[in-house]
Amino acid sequence: MACYSVLRIGPLIDDNALRLRSAISSHFEASTSTKSEGAPHDLITISNRYFDAPILFKGLHESVPVDITNALIQEDGIILVFNAAADALPSQSFDSLQSIHSSAETDDKAGELLRLCIGIAIGPSPLSDGTKKSEEEYSRRVLWCLDRGYEYVEVDLSDEGMQRGHEERDKEGFARVVEAIESCMWSSHVMKPRGGAAAVKNIESTTPTTAPDVNEDTKSEQHIKADVSTRDSTDDDATREAAAMASLMNEVKEIQPQDNLPEAENRQQEIAFHELEQVMTEAKRIREASQSDSMTDEERRQRAGDTAVRLMGLLEKLGFDDSEDREDDSDVDVSEAVLTN
Repeated sequence: MACYSVLRIGPLIDDNALRLRSAISSHFEASTSTKSEGAPHDLITISNRYFDAPILFKGLHESVPVDITNALIQEDGIILVFNAAADALPSQSFDSLQSIHSSAETDDKAGELLRLCIGIAIGPSPLSDGTKKSEEEYSRRVLWCLDRGYEYVEVDLSDEGMQRGHEERDKEGFARVVEAIESCMWSSHVMKPRGGAAAVKNIESTTPTTAPDVNEDTKSEQHIKADVSTRDSTDDDATREAAAMASLMNEVKEIQPQDNLPEAENRQQEIAFHELEQVMTEAKRIREASQSDSMTDEERRQRAGDTAVRLMGLLEKLGFDDSEDREDDSDVDVSEAVLTN
């Protein structure tokens, strides 16, 4: 039976909200092959190095097409949109989202795999003026989002803003929206065959070699480790985080998926690696919110504790519980990275 994830977006009550929806659709349509004949018009395909996932990109009040009702449909995500302009109408402002969120949850249209709350404007955010009032409003929005499982993102819909930051490691704005959608482990995902990308690269290589192939996951983790180890910082928190990340990546390197493991086990590890990236990103954003005084110490500890629990579960999936000493060291280091103010 076919499976489709559903990503909702709304409310679509002005041209800017419609423009954001169109930009997201166009981005993923351009990054994938042509749709198959008979595919729903609002179908987008998420494709990354791990999997492909068919997504029905629907408005909050749009129904699923009748011709695919026999398929398995899973409400996986929701994007709330509001007008971030200072002169926005009350019906389009941030405060209007409370009732919209509640209605979406009541109607089972507020998926929990991905939740984004996006403030849209043409040009820089109105809250970027550095005033105390703007900082307090930003903190209020972030806390509301954290309480309901959303990530708060401000998007500049100007041509320059839509193109900015896609090559940056720490993405913001529209680039962050795209990254969040791409990195979500959708219910409809279909894992790609292992070794496909690596095999193509080996065929294209013009330098003979007998050395064993290094898979893409290993390369990625090595780059992350290198970035962490070479980052120049005198801040105690950043130093502890770098040490914890280096320790984590050393352990991950030791348990990369191996060719002699059963296919099912390899795929489980690949999924766990992907989820690990998401959890570490979430931990980073909690720390940033704390450093900007967007939450109290108590709130930070509670949210970071939840993230640490998820992280420990992933480490167990990846085999970190095989060695008691290794598990103890990893738990201490990673917990410090997540919980440190």
